[in-house]
Amino acid sequence: MRERFESLEKREQNLVMMLGIMLVIAVIYFFIYQPLSDKLSQAKQGLAREQQLLTWVEKNAAKLVQLRASSGVSRSNNRSSLDQIINSTARRYKLSISRLQPQSDRLQVTLDNASFVQLLQWIQELQLANGITVEIAEFRPQAASGIVKTRLVVSK
Repeated sequence: MRERFESLEKREQNLVMMLGIMLVIAVIYFFIYQPLSDKLSQAKQGLAREQQLLTWVEKNAAKLVQLRASSGVSRSNNRSSLDQIINSTARRYKLSISRLQPQSDRLQVTLDNASFVQLLQWIQELQLANGITVEIAEFRPQAASGIVKTRLVVSK
């Protein structure tokens, strides 16, 4: 191959070298730079969405604390068990409970693929209307926007 290149005229050699350089630049751009650039812009958009969600959660968490403080929730000695309250209120918010696990005087509730907005409204009702305390809340975002997998530990 080198012999063939050296047999070309100087002008043709320069053209082949220029073509080679252009080819290397094109490969670097289309197979390295552009895919990395696309992934970076997608990551920036995802970060912006997550920051908006965090801001919304922080804003609404503050509202929840204010509502709870102003309502003066009183704990009643209602005979309804904790799991009955959890199940009946979850049905009203169209939340599907995948697992209920008793833990002494507490109850662990797991929900798969729940709407985050409906979940927060449900938790608000549990706390304000039923006097249930959410001791632990874990949220994991799912593939669909606004959908989370949740684990709650609640007590009355």
